[in-house]
Amino acid sequence: MLQLHNGQLKIMQLTDIHIGEAPFNAEDQKSFAAIRRALEKEQPDLIICSGDQIWSNGVKQPQRGYQALIDLFNDFDIPITVTYGNHDSEQTLTRTDLRALELGLVNRVEPAQSYIDPANKQSFTIEVGEGETVTNVLYFFDSGADAPHDMGGYDWITPETIDWYEQTFRANKAAFGPTHDMAVLHIPLVEYEHAAEHILTGTWWEMHPRIASGALNTGLFSRFLNNQHIDHVFCGHDHNNNFDGTYLGIHLVYGNVSGYNCYGVLPRGYRLITLTKGETATEVGLYEAD
Repeated sequence: MLQLHNGQLKIMQLTDIHIGEAPFNAEDQKSFAAIRRALEKEQPDLIICSGDQIWSNGVKQPQRGYQALIDLFNDFDIPITVTYGNHDSEQTLTRTDLRALELGLVNRVEPAQSYIDPANKQSFTIEVGEGETVTNVLYFFDSGADAPHDMGGYDWITPETIDWYEQTFRANKAAFGPTHDMAVLHIPLVEYEHAAEHILTGTWWEMHPRIASGALNTGLFSRFLNNQHIDHVFCGHDHNNNFDGTYLGIHLVYGNVSGYNCYGVLPRGYRLITLTKGETATEVGLYEAD
C-alpha cells in the first residue's frame, strides 16, 4: 500500500508519450529529456502512465520504445503504475506482451485487486493510506483500442469489467469503510462531452471529433455516480484537450499530452494530482522548454 506523505500523495500523470521506432528520432529524444527533467523537478510520490506510451502500428520492434521508457523510469526511485491506450498494441505487440514488459519496472506498484476481461484488458486497483488504514483507492481501467465488431470508433469498458468494478468497490467499502477515490483510463468516457460544457480550467481544442470517446456507453460513469466515492476521473487520448470539467458533480479531467512525436498544438507537459484523505486537487505542469 502506498503511504500518504504529510497527509497527501503527489501524483504525476504522463499520457500520450508516443515513443516511436529505434533509433529514436529528435522528437523522441526530446520527450525522454523533458520527462527526465520533469521528474527531477517535481519528485512525485507516484507516476501514472495513462496510455499510448508508444507507437506500435508500422513500428519495427515497438518493444524497444517501451523498454527505453522503462529504463528511464528505473533511474528514479519513484513508484509507478501503467495502463494502456489504443496505440500501444496495434500489430506485433499484445496486451500480454505489454504486461510482461511492464514487470521490468523496478518500482512498479503491485495491484491490490486485478481483473483481465475476455478482451485481454486489465483493470486493477492501488490502495493508498496511512499506516494500515486505507484512505484512498485508485481504480485503473484498460479502455482498449479500436471498437470490435467492425462498427468503427474506439473501444469501451466491457460489461464484465463494470461488474468487476462494482464487486470490488463493494468489497473495499465493507473492508475499509468510506474512502476517497479516483479513476484512470485512456479513452475518455462519453460523459466528457457534458463536462466540456462546464470547464473549470484548461482547454477544449480537439476537433474531428472533439471528444473521441468509446463507440458505446456501457455505463461506467453511472456506476461512479451511484456509488459516490469517485469525484475525479483522469484520461488521455485527445492531445488537444487538457481540461478539467464537471458533470453531475464528478470532475472529468484530461491529462496533458506528454510526448513530442505526435500531433497536437498544446504545449507538452503532464498533470499533477494532489490526493488527500478527503480531497483531490489537480493542475497542468509544462515542461521547461514549453
